[in-house]
Amino acid sequence: MSTAENPEYILGHAASEIDRLIRQAAFFGDLTAHTLKLAGLGPGMRVLDVGCGAGDVSLLAASIVGPSGSVTGVDMNADTVKLTQSRLEAAKISNVTIEAGDITRLPYAGEFDALIGRLIVLYLGDPVAGMKAFRGYVKPGGLIYFQEFGRPPMTSIPAVPLYDQARGWIEAAFERGNIELYMGMRLAGLYRAAGLPAPSMLGLSRIETGPDSPAYEYLAQTVSSLLPLIERTGVATRDEVGIDTLAARMREQAVAADAVVRVPELIAAWTRVPPA
Repeated sequence: MSTAENPEYILGHAASEIDRLIRQAAFFGDLTAHTLKLAGLGPGMRVLDVGCGAGDVSLLAASIVGPSGSVTGVDMNADTVKLTQSRLEAAKISNVTIEAGDITRLPYAGEFDALIGRLIVLYLGDPVAGMKAFRGYVKPGGLIYFQEFGRPPMTSIPAVPLYDQARGWIEAAFERGNIELYMGMRLAGLYRAAGLPAPSMLGLSRIETGPDSPAYEYLAQTVSSLLPLIERTGVATRDEVGIDTLAARMREQAVAADAVVRVPELIAAWTRVPPA
């Protein structure tokens, strides 16, 4: 269910989207791990992961805080939470708990050493109000960390037309869904508006080349999850997209051009809750 504070998740909740989230986590995992450690996440910390989805950022945080720490992941979609709980049980992970709830209205007050989230702020209908709520969940001096996409200055050299087209479909779908895809550069302003100190920030990007890169599947899976919205809003037709062969055709064009492709960067921003 969508609300004014938390609009509809336009990528949907089908099994294929959960698979995409898991693959996305593997694709970006090292970029998130690096910046979480730079931000100060460490052993023994109690962490809240808002909008945890399939749970991969929660698992990553758990590996950093270790058995003396703990991670609570919260997501609004109850079906996703059940799937994530099953993944945790299968992996025998004991220091992560997952629960369903509205991430902007949780019953926590200054209970966590850190609050983290990846690709979550873009889905907040009122990101300043959301950030103020998040601040309230964290102890004075505690860590606030988010990682969001930044607009890439270029996509490929030499140009890969289909890769650029796929990115264009994604951007148009988010725009017509009234979701600001590239929130990374806005994080500092949102923190300040929520009464938080100016953050430290770092942008990192996956730069890919060659036939074995997962970038083509990643982009094609994202287009696939957005395809109902792409069709419904007139961005493109299913025939124009050719989703079944999209990844293969992007790979073919890129390899033929001996191209290097750039995935939109992830911008991490982290700060500390002021003392009480």
